[in-house]
Formats: sequence, structure tokens, C-alpha cells
Amino acid sequence: MKQAIETTSGLRFIIDRLEIRSTLAKRSLLSQEFTADKQKLEVEFSKTAQAITFLNDEKNAKPFSEIDHKLSQIHDISGSVKNLEAANVLDDVELFEIKNFALLCDDIRAKLQLLNLLELPDLSEVVSILDPEKTRLATFYIYDVYSPELATLRKKMKEKNVENTAELFARATEIEDKIHTDLSRKLQPHSQKLSETLQKIAYADLLIAKAKQAIELKFCKPKIVENTTVYKGLFNPQLKEILQTQGKKYQPIDVDFGNFPTLITGINMGGKTVLLKTLALAQTLCQYGFYVPAEDAEIVLVDKIMTSISDEQNELSGLSSFAAEMKKVNAIIAETAADKRLLVLIDELARTTNPTEGRAIVSAVLDMLAERNIRAFVTTHYDNIHSLCRRLRVRGFADNAKISDEKNITKNIDYSLVEDTQTNAPHEALRIAEMLGVNAELIERARKIMKNEK
Repeated sequence: MKQAIETTSGLRFIIDRLEIRSTLAKRSLLSQEFTADKQKLEVEFSKTAQAITFLNDEKNAKPFSEIDHKLSQIHDISGSVKNLEAANVLDDVELFEIKNFALLCDDIRAKLQLLNLLELPDLSEVVSILDPEKTRLATFYIYDVYSPELATLRKKMKEKNVENTAELFARATEIEDKIHTDLSRKLQPHSQKLSETLQKIAYADLLIAKAKQAIELKFCKPKIVENTTVYKGLFNPQLKEILQTQGKKYQPIDVDFGNFPTLITGINMGGKTVLLKTLALAQTLCQYGFYVPAEDAEIVLVDKIMTSISDEQNELSGLSSFAAEMKKVNAIIAETAADKRLLVLIDELARTTNPTEGRAIVSAVLDMLAERNIRAFVTTHYDNIHSLCRRLRVRGFADNAKISDEKNITKNIDYSLVEDTQTNAPHEALRIAEMLGVNAELIERARKIMKNEK
């Protein structure tokens, strides 16, 4: 199932942080497929685990450093390989590309075999064809060893006062053309092996990069399960890094869910939107074969992730925020009727319309998701949502929390999720405004209005 990896929520940060060495791996990454094939993913996770084990062993530092260096010199020679497959005669540049690639892969293959990490095709015969002098230099020309006659002609052309230079040159060119044809013919049976090596080199580069990133960012190997997704210590890697650079602590979240919708309420600044984005990111990473940002993860595979998150609205479409949101929600509802395994994430549903209709829309959507056994999270600030769904609330501020500095507000928020049986959403907006130093008279008037409306 194709899903553009570069545009999926949160993946740009992950992609940018991957230490990919070759252009081959970069192209391979962007053509990755979002998959629900359990066996394929488990093989990928096992290979990543093996790479992590080797990377964590200090004695492997030198071989991995050498592999990195060689990978950085690899170029995409797929054009030359395709010409070879088509039985075309290759020119000097194409022959150089293939020779250089084969030499590099020969070295990388030896290092990977030493680590017992991945088996690359053996290109030693390609090296022998293009490196008859066995110098292993990253250069190519029609060597004299290919033709004794050519060697003699070249020697004569270098002599002083040589006659018939044009004839000698023409004959030398004729021989070189024949050698190009012969070399291309000899290499043609190796075209499939070269093509396979291109793919495997890209894979090796990406595998090592994924393993390094999992170590650096403290990602975990997900376990694929059938019923309930469970995250222990789920975190958003980009936000965590930002907070750490500011000297702040990130609070990871524990959360679990099955084939049912969950309504999440909580204070403003309570991390609800971040949670939805992180759930999307973790699910996406898992189904692209990456480790995930959590201390521990058991994940149920889905066919598709569908989101409606506030900053994803397309303001250039000419639609109002509400209209754009309703189009997304309508697409989600349509997919739920298609008997697909979905993960649905909707942030502040119907937030831009009036509360009466907004509550009705939220309740209706939750009811439909529940009836169709859809894995879903919907966040809201609306009270009195009457729907048969699970309810979670961001714990929020402690009762005795006092904020002396607006920069320290988030330090006093507990972002953990708790089961909630209430139908009323937490009312903390005025308290937060007061902490931020908003005009005292404005806050007092607002409180009086709220009191009179009860």
C-alpha cells in the first residue's frame, strides 16, 4: 500500500535525522511502502535488532566506520546497469561507474560478512573483467593488457617523427571500439547481479541508519499483536529534543486502545494534539519497518491511518476551517464503511462551529466509529458528549499548583491520561489565563458570567 513517507505526520523529523550515506538509500527510503504484512515487518525488526546488537559492540566500531566511508562513495549506477541489461555497448564513463561500484561493493561485502549482518552478491568477476591489472584503483580506461596490438599501436604513436599517425589512431580506435563491445558482452550476464546489489546496498545503508537512530533516540522494537495496542513511555522525539535543548523535561505517556473510539478531554496546553500526532507517528514508523518512540510497544497493524488535526487544514483551498474539517471527517466515515482496519485521529472535532451543533457532531461521529469497531481518538473541549465510547482525560494541574513564572506553567502540568466517567470537559482556561497574567478584571467578569449561566 503506497503512502508517501515524506509527507506523513512527524516523519520529516525522522527522515532528516537518519544518517544515510548513499543516494541509493535516500531514493530507497522515499519509495518505502506502508505495509500491514506482519511477517515482512517482523523480519525487518529482527534485522534492525541484529544491527543494533553489532553497533553496540565496541569491537565493531572500526568495520562500521569503514562501511560508512565506502557507502558515502556509492553512486546510483542504475542507468548504466539498464544499458547493460539492454545489451547496449557501454562507453568509458559507464564502464568506470560499474568498476568503481563493484570495487566498493566488494569491500563492503567483506565487512558485512565479517559482521554476519547481510549477504551481498559477489561481484569479484565484474572486478576482474574491468580491473585486469588488479590495481583496484577507482579509474578506468581501455588498458593495454586487453590487446597486445593496441599496446603496440599506442607505443608507436608516442614515438618521435612517427609516420601514418592518422592510420595508427584510426586502427587504435577500431580496436578500442571492439574492446568496448567485448567488455559489454562479458559484463551483460552480470547485469542482474549488479541490479540486485544496487538494491541490497541501499537496504544495508538504510538498515544501519535505522539502527543508529533507534540507539540515539532510544526507540524500541515494536511487538505486533492482534487485539490491543499498548504503549509504555510513548514520546514525541521532535518535541522531546526541543524541550531538552531548553533544559526542560519531557513526560512520556502510557496509553492503550482496542477496536473502539476514545474521547480525550483535558486542559488547554495539555498535550492532546501532540498525543494524536505521536500516535500517528508511532503507527506509521512501525508499518514502515522502523523502531518506535516508546519504552515498550505492542502494536496492532492497520490498513490506513486517517487524521484530522488542526494545523493540517488547507487554507489555500478556499474552504472555511469547518468546511475543510467536515470534508476530512466525511472521508473518514466513508472509509469506515469499507471494512478496513483503520486508525482514526481527530483533533478538536467541530471546534469552529457553535457548541450545540458541535456537541452533536462529536457524539454522532463517536457513535458511528463505535458501531463500526474503529480504533480512534477524538479530542474535544465540549461538555455533555453523550456517546458509548471510552473516555480519557489529561490529568492536568494539581489542585494546589501555583505558577509564579509563565515559562514554568508546563512544569506544573501532568500529561498522563486517566480514565474519566464525567461528561463535562475540564474548565481550566480562566485559570491558565490568570497564570499568564491576563487582565484581572477581564478574568473576574468572565467568572461572573460563567456563574450566572449555571
